[in-house]
Amino acid sequence: MDRNIGRLMPSAYFDYLPLLGAFVVAGDRFTEKKTGFILYNISAGILTTELAGWVSRWIRAQDLYKVRSKVTWEVADRPFRWTKFLFGFTLISLPIHGMLLALTVLSADWWGFANVISMIISVAVRCGQVHQNQAGIDANIETAEKEAQAKVSKYERALQQFEDWERTGSSTETRDPPVEPKDFHEAKVLMVTDDSKILTLVAPNYLIKAIFTTNPRIPSPIFYLTCRAIGWVAFAVHVISIGMAELPTQICSVVLIIVATVLTGYKVGSEDSKSKIWKALRRRFARGNEEDETLTCWVTSRLKATISSYPEDWSVWTEDERKFARYQNANVEKGSLNGTGSKPKTFIDVESLSPATKQEPVQERRQDLYAWLDLTEEQDRCLVAWGLIPHNTDWQNSYQDKKRIHRQRERHGKGRGTETKC
Repeated sequence: MDRNIGRLMPSAYFDYLPLLGAFVVAGDRFTEKKTGFILYNISAGILTTELAGWVSRWIRAQDLYKVRSKVTWEVADRPFRWTKFLFGFTLISLPIHGMLLALTVLSADWWGFANVISMIISVAVRCGQVHQNQAGIDANIETAEKEAQAKVSKYERALQQFEDWERTGSSTETRDPPVEPKDFHEAKVLMVTDDSKILTLVAPNYLIKAIFTTNPRIPSPIFYLTCRAIGWVAFAVHVISIGMAELPTQICSVVLIIVATVLTGYKVGSEDSKSKIWKALRRRFARGNEEDETLTCWVTSRLKATISSYPEDWSVWTEDERKFARYQNANVEKGSLNGTGSKPKTFIDVESLSPATKQEPVQERRQDLYAWLDLTEEQDRCLVAWGLIPHNTDWQNSYQDKKRIHRQRERHGKGRGTETKC
């Protein structure tokens, strides 16, 4: 429950039902930061192990590949979904709690009545705390957007002044042009999870700072503290009253809590599990030739995440491709010239650069991921300093070969096909 509640992705069906672990919510344990995650911002040259608690839980709860997974984060505006509230509250929560209350009142089981009321209060407390954390993420995004926009506005004014000076300024005076801020530029970010999986994060620079390294800023701290206090009282009442209630009330309460907890744990009704059933069916009947779909979910009313993956064919490197990469590299290093004083033309057989037919499952390697990212020499040095690229000549030569092969595929349109989805 710590992981499922902490990832801030409530179920559309069981969001308003009681769950086990009410003390986790009352104690605010679902927001604590988790260890074992490392974030590498390659574009900025920054390494950090401090991740927001909800990010590590959200990532850990996803079905990710060892290397090929990619998560794209976007900021947009999403209207409130009344259908989710009406379905989860009106059609599921209200009838179930109503029947439990009717059972306790008709049987004059007042301990059972107190137990049901405490469960209802715990649901309200959980919804309030989760909503406050989601609102805190939106607040962090809004603040980061304003700061980034202020930098852009300042840069535009400085650039205009520089252009005016170039037209009217003295030729003896020199000035450097202003540096363009990169807050809205897409960052190259890698994340290593606590189970040694590595995934690519795609997001603008300002968003990386706003949501991945900073816990949500709670908009109403007093309200949040009040919810926690009420949650502890409701948990204490529930623990005492369920033991004093009559047997039918005990059985109904325990069955409800356990069923709702198990289904929530399997993410039934959550946005980040929409394709799980269909995905399993395709894997069962398509005999391994299926194409996965994109999985898109809204973490908050403004933050949207899309889980996809790099094409599996990109992990296949044929022997002909390696020979071509080594031959091309040798020509470049030698700087050999032909009779006209220019480098010899190399004719590329595009068909030879296509991935070979796979008979066995493709192995996923971190080396392949680094080649797909098409990093610069400076960014490669960052990976070496962080220990992601070993100080091994054979490994580095193989990595450079794959990088050149991938660039050739990109140039001939073979690395830009439709991505398979996760």
